Amino acid sequence: MNLRLWIATLIITACAAFAIGWHIEYRRTRSAPARGSGHPIGNAQSTQAVFECDGDVSDDHWHTVQTFFYQPVKTLYSVERQLCLGDIDDLRVRVMDANEVLYEFGDSEILHVEQIELLNGRVPQLLIVTASSGTDDEEDWHVLSEVNGQLREWPWPDYDASAVKQLRADENFCCKTWNFHVRGHDIFLARGIYNKDKDGNCCPSRGGVLVRLKPTRNGFKLDSVQRISWREYYRWKSEPFCSKCTLTGP
Repeated sequence: MNLRLWIATLIITACAAFAIGWHIEYRRTRSAPARGSGHPIGNAQSTQAVFECDGDVSDDHWHTVQTFFYQPVKTLYSVERQLCLGDIDDLRVRVMDANEVLYEFGDSEILHVEQIELLNGRVPQLLIVTASSGTDDEEDWHVLSEVNGQLREWPWPDYDASAVKQLRADENFCCKTWNFHVRGHDIFLARGIYNKDKDGNCCPSRGGVLVRLKPTRNGFKLDSVQRISWREYYRWKSEPFCSKCTLTGP
């Protein structure tokens, strides 16, 4: 056999053997189970949780991602933002004194954990805003302050009943909840009005209802409820949650 032909044959054979071996190894590694580098959860060496983040889950499965302190008068409270290791969409905020958990607020989002001044330069209040994901985009606002040495959550007046009275027979609030805003020391809530026979859930066409609440020593009082135009509703919807208001932390 010609020497050059022999060398060429040898090279082609070696390349073919390499390609076949590489293909076999590739198929083997592709079919092998993936190995994660996650930390153990309980006694299991799995990167995926085998539990639901409900009320029965141990506190060991919750991880603190932020801690700050709130001291309205004398008592020092710790405020912790936590996520559940079983489901990153389960979040909560815990407010504690030195002895126990006093308040816990949880949802799929924690929008705000702030100290806010609503009473004209007096001690600040603690504002915690949570939200659920999905079509409703529902927000829950919680305002806490210390009353006679004890931490208390401020109650909200029944503004929903007054808002419904602003609707006509062919209108409703569909599937969207209130937009909350702090302007100065007052709380404003805006909610879109839908033509219930025509509007899609994205786009209320009948304007909205605007509620104004004024803070008192330990809560809010209903100041006004009025119908507003389509243009004004969308202006409120685009406003930041805090305008000309005072945030002092964390």
